[in-house]
Amino acid sequence: MTHPAADSGGVTLTSALRPLLELASVQADVFRGRSRENESTRTFGGLFAAQALAAAGRTVTDDRRAHSLHVVFLRPGTVGSTTEYSVDRLRDGRGFSSRRVVATQDSGEILQASVSFHVGEDGYEHTPGPPAVPGPDELPPAKSWFTAAGDELDGWYNIYLGSHPVDFRFVGEPPPLAARRGQPSTGLRVWIRASDPLGDDPVVHASAMTYASDLFLLASALLPHGQVFGTGSVVGASLDHSVWFHRPFRADEWLLFDKGSLWAGSGRGLTKGSVFDRSGQLVASVVQEGLLRLTPATAPHQHR
Repeated sequence: MTHPAADSGGVTLTSALRPLLELASVQADVFRGRSRENESTRTFGGLFAAQALAAAGRTVTDDRRAHSLHVVFLRPGTVGSTTEYSVDRLRDGRGFSSRRVVATQDSGEILQASVSFHVGEDGYEHTPGPPAVPGPDELPPAKSWFTAAGDELDGWYNIYLGSHPVDFRFVGEPPPLAARRGQPSTGLRVWIRASDPLGDDPVVHASAMTYASDLFLLASALLPHGQVFGTGSVVGASLDHSVWFHRPFRADEWLLFDKGSLWAGSGRGLTKGSVFDRSGQLVASVVQEGLLRLTPATAPHQHR
C-alpha cells in the first residue's frame, strides 16, 4: 500500500514513523529504540508507548494480535538518549500471550507496560456508530490553519506538531486557535495517518496508532477551560496510558480520533479517545490520565 507523502501545508516532513518502530535487537528479548528527528526539548510519551508495544510484538507468534496495552510512565525521558526495552514473557496460553515491558535510559526506568495478545475468536459483536464528520479529503492540511492565523501560531505548530511523522486533518478549528479567543470546547476530532507506508505487519500498525493516540489526548482536558499547552499557564505530563485494540486496521490510512475529557481535578485530568476507520468501524479505544499542574502565576495554591 502506498500513498503520497503527507501534505503538511507546504512543509516537508523530515522523519518517518516506520523506522521509529523498527527496533534493533540487543540480545534475547531486549530491543533498542531510536529518537525522533527534530525532537523538541521534551520527549514524547506516545513514542515510548509505541516502541514498548513493538518490542512486545517481537516476542509473539504471527497468529496473535495485540488487544490491550497498559503503560505507566515513571519519569520523563531524556531527548536524544538511547532507550532499551526489556520484555518479560509472562505467559503463552492457548488463546492469549502476556508480556511485561520495561523501558530504560541512563537515568533508570522510564516506563513499565503490560501488553496482551489474542488469537481472536468468534463471539457477540456490537459497536457504536462514528460521529458524523467530513472526511479527511474534504478538510485542509493542519498547518494551513496555523499559517493563516499568523506568525505566533505558525511557530506553535512547528514546535508542537510539525516534527511528528504523521499527517493531520482537524475537524473544525484546532484547539490553539479557539484557546486564543478563550473559547471552551468539549472535545476534539482529528483525522490522523502515518506519513509513510508501514507495510503489512499488524504490530507495526498497532504501534503506529498507539503513537498517534497520545497526540492531543491530555490536551483535551484543557479544552473545557479554553486553554492549551504552550502558553506557560499549565504544565502537563502523561501518567498512564491504555489502549484496547478491537479490530484490524491500517495506521497508514486515515483514522478518525474522537477525543475528550471525562474529568479533571487535583492537578490531574482523565481523557478518552475513540478511533474509527473510514468505514465507520470502531477499531480502538484509549484512556489516559495526566498531570495538569498550574504554574505559579496561575495556581491559587502550590504544593511541594
